[in-house]
Amino acid sequence: MTRRFRLVLSGACAALAALLCLLYGRHVQQEAERARSEALERYGGEVVSLVVATEGIEAGETVDRTNVAERDWIADLAPADALTSIESVLGSQVSVPAAAGVPLTALNFRDEEDVVEVPSGRMAISLPLTSSLTVPPGLGPGAKLAAYEVRDSGVRLLSEDLTTLAAPQAGSGISSGGALTVAVAPGDVAAVLAASGEGSLRLALPGDGALSLDVGASTAPTEVLAEGDPGGTGTGTGGGGSGGEGGADSAVNTTGADGEEGQGS
Repeated sequence: MTRRFRLVLSGACAALAALLCLLYGRHVQQEAERARSEALERYGGEVVSLVVATEGIEAGETVDRTNVAERDWIADLAPADALTSIESVLGSQVSVPAAAGVPLTALNFRDEEDVVEVPSGRMAISLPLTSSLTVPPGLGPGAKLAAYEVRDSGVRLLSEDLTTLAAPQAGSGISSGGALTVAVAPGDVAAVLAASGEGSLRLALPGDGALSLDVGASTAPTEVLAEGDPGGTGTGTGGGGSGGEGGADSAVNTTGADGEEGQGS
């Protein structure tokens, strides 16, 4: 056996061993995926694809295809704001560490600028957005809002000086809900939270000087009398006032006439 033949044989054996290791690794991975799929089928429920960290990712590290992958996940067990598209995070830096096997969320990519600063003398509260409680598109931090309580009996102004601290942004997260963080005067916190919990809270984005106008009564009249009603009061306070003045004028004129007649006699 020549030296050349031994070298060729050794190289072939090494290549065969590497190929066998690669095939074995793929087989193990396929078995793990099959077992996971069977477990998901046994559990039941809707399955979604999430971006999962394949290894621990520390703060400051960049996301690439070596440390994340898309995996099936039960929708009911998915964390809030879990990311569903791997393309949306490739090349991004992680600000909050993620453990291996854990789905990535928007929290892992939170900027330091997202940390709200509560103004002095105010309290920060979060208001969950629903189908009835919405905010105008493009609402950003610093925007002034007015809070109203809407009931069958009427509308009441709760606070006219809410300051937006953080507004939900559209993204690729699985959760469609969100929350609006606002700064509220301490005296208005209880009323705003109570209206939010009851579902009667509504938010408005006023223009410059809109809240300084006299908006009048906040509730509609419960009874409106027809025009010409003998009651008199149904036609408005102005009509009642003019009627009173007319009666006083008549009394004065009658007294004056009686006085002149008495003097003449």
